[in-house]
Amino acid sequence: MVGIETCERSQHEMELLRLLAQGEREIAAGHGIDLDAVMADEPHDLWQKDR
Repeated sequence: MVGIETCERSQHEMELLRLLAQGEREIAAGHGIDLDAVMADEPHDLWQKDR
């Protein structure tokens, strides 16, 4: 029998893999936003080092 935490972790990992595959398909199709364009946009909390 699989514990609830293991099941939830597996579901989370499957969702991450699904999103990764979706991103790969978008890149292959020429869709998406260039990283430089994202970084040049207004400041993002994720990029700030003093957090």
